[in-house]
Amino acid sequence: MSTIKEVARIAGCSTATVSRTLATPDKVSEATRGRVTRAIAQVGYTPNGAARSLRRRESRTIVALLPDISNPFFSEIINGIEDVAHQAGYRVLIGDCERDPARAGAYFDLLPANQADGVLLLTADVPRALVESAQHQGRFPLVMACEFFNDIDLPTVAVDNYRAACQAIDYLISLDHRRIATISGPAANPICRERERGYLDTLTAHGLAEHALTLCGDFGVHSGYVQGLSLLAPSKRRPTAIFCHSDEMAIGVLKAARQLDLDVPKDLSVVGFDDIRLSEYCDPELTTISQPRSRIGQQAMRLLLGLIRGETITAQQILATQLIVRQSTGKPGQG
Repeated sequence: MSTIKEVARIAGCSTATVSRTLATPDKVSEATRGRVTRAIAQVGYTPNGAARSLRRRESRTIVALLPDISNPFFSEIINGIEDVAHQAGYRVLIGDCERDPARAGAYFDLLPANQADGVLLLTADVPRALVESAQHQGRFPLVMACEFFNDIDLPTVAVDNYRAACQAIDYLISLDHRRIATISGPAANPICRERERGYLDTLTAHGLAEHALTLCGDFGVHSGYVQGLSLLAPSKRRPTAIFCHSDEMAIGVLKAARQLDLDVPKDLSVVGFDDIRLSEYCDPELTTISQPRSRIGQQAMRLLLGLIRGETITAQQILATQLIVRQSTGKPGQG
C-alpha cells in the first residue's frame, strides 16, 4: 500500500505539504498542487478518509498526554498550553498515561474519531508505531514537549538536559564536593540519559569519575526518599552531595537526611531539577535547575496550532535553564 511519505518523496516536498494540498488545496501554489497530484496518480495513493474528515470538521480540541498527572512539574506547562489554546479558541483534553504505553495509545483513538485535532506529547512512553504513523502518514498533527525521541524527528520544545546537569555538577564541585552521587529518573527515559551523561562527563572532566554513583528512581518523592536512605546509610561512605533528576526526589532525599540526623547543607548538599513551587518552601529551601515550564507549554501549543493550520514545522526549540541557588547547598562541613 502506498503512503503519503512516498507521495512526498516523488513530489519533492514534505508530508505536511502533501497533507495541506489534500486538505486545503487553495493554500498551496498551483505548481505544488500539480506535483502532488501527479505523484498521487503515480503511486496510486488513497488519502486516509478519517484524516480528511478531521481537517474538514475541526473539533477545536487538542489532547495533551502527561506521564504522571500527580507530578506538580506539569502544572505550569499545562497552564502555558491552556493560555495559548484559549486565545486560539481551543480546548485542552488532558490524558494521564501513568507511563503506560497502552494507556497512551487509547487517547490516540480520539483523533480518527474526529474528537480532537492534534496531540501534545509530554511523554515518550507512547507506542512507537502510533507516533511514526502520525508522522509519516499525516494522520494528525503531533508535537512533543519536555521529553523527546532520539530517533524520531518531531517538532519539539525542550531544554538542554545535558548542559543543565553539567552546570549543577560544576556548581557542586566549585563548592569543593568530590563525592557526588545522583538519583536519576527511569534509566530508559531520554532526558534521564542526557542528565546522566552530563553528570558523568563533568565528573570525568574534573578527574572525579571514580566517585560516580547513580541510583535510579521514578521522579517521585518516595523513590527519592528510598534511594536517599540507601545512599546515606551509616555503614557506607556517604556522598557529600546528591544531584536529583527531579525536585520531588530531592525533597525525598531531604526527608531521608532528617531521618538519619544529617544536617543539610553541612553534612549533605542536595540539588534538584525543575524548580517546582514547593522547592522554595521546603526546609531547607532547595537549590535546583529551573525549567521555563510555562514557556515550554506556550511554545509547544503554538507549534501544534501551526501544524493544524497546515504549516510546515520541523523546528526543535531548546529553551534555557537556570541554576537557582538556595539553602540546600554549601561547602562540605560548613553550615
